[in-house]
Amino acid sequence: MKKQLCCIVGMGILAIGSTYGQANAAPIDLSTWEQWGDLSAGNWVVSADHTTVTQTINGQPTYFVSDQNYLNTTFEGSFGVHTTSDDDFIGFIFGAADDSHFYLFDWKQADQYWSGNGYEGFTLSRIDDTAGDGVDADFWGHSGDDLTVLATDYGSDKGWADNTDYNFVLDYTSTSITISIDGNVIFDLTGMNNNPDGRFGFYNYSQGYVVYQGFEQTPTPSPVPEPATMLLFGTGLAGLAGIRRRAKK
Repeated sequence: MKKQLCCIVGMGILAIGSTYGQANAAPIDLSTWEQWGDLSAGNWVVSADHTTVTQTINGQPTYFVSDQNYLNTTFEGSFGVHTTSDDDFIGFIFGAADDSHFYLFDWKQADQYWSGNGYEGFTLSRIDDTAGDGVDADFWGHSGDDLTVLATDYGSDKGWADNTDYNFVLDYTSTSITISIDGNVIFDLTGMNNNPDGRFGFYNYSQGYVVYQGFEQTPTPSPVPEPATMLLFGTGLAGLAGIRRRAKK
């Protein structure tokens, strides 16, 4: 009787486990990451425990990128500018095949005209050098043949603050991109038509002393169990109830 009971209940538990699994957050080891772009444009200093990196140079676009690809993954951590000097771009790249094909999320502290209009607030863009002749996009003004703006959120109250760390969450799946700062959803794009598997990384442009720390990655879980799972689990519970009734006779 005990063996039969364990088998029936186990079938239900096994079905749930196979659908949900246990998605544990995995701390990201930054010691294996690499710098992309002009090496003179950035100075990425990794902490002794490999969980924090500080970019110290105020220069051209620079990236610090993972050594593996990610898709259907949630990234969480904190970042912020640890200085009162300058007011330019900080952010992230993801879905990166190389330094010519990736998504770019950037955040500027204040409006500023330079090579184009750099607006205070958030921009989500796709970089795609389809011609294979090198990216010639204007990252400041978010323009050019190689850059497509997907979403913006600009305004006089949208910039980052000096010496302030912000909690960041990116949920990147094959069909959606969701980005949140301190629990507030900035962009939520669905139906992205098969987002590519690619690398994740940090981004700075004309902004020094930016700190990224405590980042973790978690596989994005399935939102609901499949109907067959619930049926199987229900069968297990029904079997358990039947066994208990027979045991009383």
